[in-house]
Amino acid sequence: MSRGGGSVFAALMTLFLGAFVFLSFVRILGAFFFPDESIKESGDFLWRVFLQISDAGAVAEDGESNGFNKIIGILSVFSGLVLFSSLVAFITNQFDQKIQELRKGKSEVLESGHTLILGFGIRTIEILRELIEANSSESGKAAVILADKDKEEMDDFLSENLQNTKTTKIITRSGLPSHLHSLKKVNASKAKSIIILNPSGSEESEEGKSIGDAKVLKSIMALVALNGESGLPPIVAELHGLENRNIATDLSESVQVMDERSILSKLLVQTSRTSGLAIVYSNLVGFEGNEIYFYKPKNGWRGLNFSEISFRFKESVPLGFRKINGTIILNPTPEYLPENEEDAIILAEDDSKIKFDDKPVTVNAALSYPNTTLSRPIDKQLIIGWNSKSKIIVNEYAKFSSPDSQIDLLINESNEEIKNALAKLKTKYPQIKLRSLIANLSQEGILEKLSPEQYDSVIFLAEEKENIEEVDARTISLLLRFRQYFKKKHQAGGKKAETQLITEIMNSENTELVLETGVKDFLISNQFVSKMMAQVSQEPDIMRVYDSLFDPDGSEIYLKPAFLYFEDFPKRVNFADCMLAAQQRKETCFGIRIVSEETDESKGYGVYLIPDKLEYFTLHESDSLIVLSEDQS
Repeated sequence: MSRGGGSVFAALMTLFLGAFVFLSFVRILGAFFFPDESIKESGDFLWRVFLQISDAGAVAEDGESNGFNKIIGILSVFSGLVLFSSLVAFITNQFDQKIQELRKGKSEVLESGHTLILGFGIRTIEILRELIEANSSESGKAAVILADKDKEEMDDFLSENLQNTKTTKIITRSGLPSHLHSLKKVNASKAKSIIILNPSGSEESEEGKSIGDAKVLKSIMALVALNGESGLPPIVAELHGLENRNIATDLSESVQVMDERSILSKLLVQTSRTSGLAIVYSNLVGFEGNEIYFYKPKNGWRGLNFSEISFRFKESVPLGFRKINGTIILNPTPEYLPENEEDAIILAEDDSKIKFDDKPVTVNAALSYPNTTLSRPIDKQLIIGWNSKSKIIVNEYAKFSSPDSQIDLLINESNEEIKNALAKLKTKYPQIKLRSLIANLSQEGILEKLSPEQYDSVIFLAEEKENIEEVDARTISLLLRFRQYFKKKHQAGGKKAETQLITEIMNSENTELVLETGVKDFLISNQFVSKMMAQVSQEPDIMRVYDSLFDPDGSEIYLKPAFLYFEDFPKRVNFADCMLAAQQRKETCFGIRIVSEETDESKGYGVYLIPDKLEYFTLHESDSLIVLSEDQS
């Protein structure tokens, strides 16, 4: 028994054969002394013994035999009962153990070319939704999850939250993501890409985040040990500490690291400064909607410059180029001449929509362009709440904002940590008016004293607590208060507030509730980062594109008024005209926003990304072109 199931089975079969041989020998030997007239051939002795051992009912065949054979028959039946009962019990037990092993996720994964997710949490659902969408046009794709959790628990959670997996098979296994044995079990060496989730969230203490980072680094080391540095598939890892991110990237070029706080802080700042930008980013990030691709025609770029190349794609828009050494260039000058080996960074609905035509897809009309610029605005921003992103948000605002801009931080209560952080920020950015306000927004009349309509935008930061439903509930209740305040002000004869409300929502399931509050711009934290992780896992260099978009020294996405590009409104132009007008200002246009449709969900809130070059729009001065530009002017 100590040797396992195989030895037990062999022992039982040996006992069965031994009993059969011994009882057959005794019965044949007894026939010489006690002849049995009911048995005519010697072979019948063996057959009768076998039947009586395997089936107790066969003892009836000795009903007319002599006393000796009846005794042997009884011994055969008892031997069979003991042996067969033991054999059946063993087989049942082994089968049950195998079922339990499968339920607990202990069996090996046979798939290859799969996406492997190490870790399990709320981010897992969003990542799987993106992978399911990415694989919807292909069959036989698989996503494998390895986590230190019970398999049945994971399966129940997934079945409850993922109703339709389309063509993607989802496999879960229990085990430690940092153990070589567990990684071999999920066939990590043959995975197409690997996503490593951090077990510590942003709500954890610094010590908790450090422990979470250590576990992620250990998983990366285990993967290096399993595959070797040169054999690693693309790895996307979530790390909190800057030093830990540097260590991870130094381990292998295949490792891409992401910092949730930095990404969300930059997104919060950019979306708060431009109305409608959150909708644009929602469309860009992930596999649903429009995606970023790398494309190179078979015969190269034929000496064409960026402006000419832009009009060779009918249903997609080039945003820049990836040079041979991997450098990303977004929004190059119209005269930029790419080398034949450079990849274009293309925004398209699907890779099937990318087609490089031999001739321009349209002839642009000769239009007059105004020589108008925008002055850099003096921003006035309100940030409600304090968490680990607050300092990064102020840093980002300071990079984009003009001198004398104002940032107010509204918190329930202050402490030494917040006071020290604000003092350092004031010293670092003396050109920005940075104030801290202490107030409880749940108190009656506090909004009237605050006058939120005086701000360009209000950012609601989520509390960093473990129960995200409680966090979202508080955020949504604050949104309702602000909505009611603005509504009452407008009904009382006041001017309709232009203040943007930018919200950090932890659980994407609460999106509908946010929309119901009348908020035009919002940000879903877990959803955005999860979508980016899924996207980068399939094409690692997309992370470089995002880094370039978030860098204030490069080109960012702006929604700029149409009067910067055209004269004599209303103006009827096609999308190609808009692209050419943007190029006059050294910008890359990839969409249009119609203000009159900004509340119409069926029309994408008025945002049209990469429309057909020949599609016509009637633009008014308040409408916008969605462009890549170096600044807001």
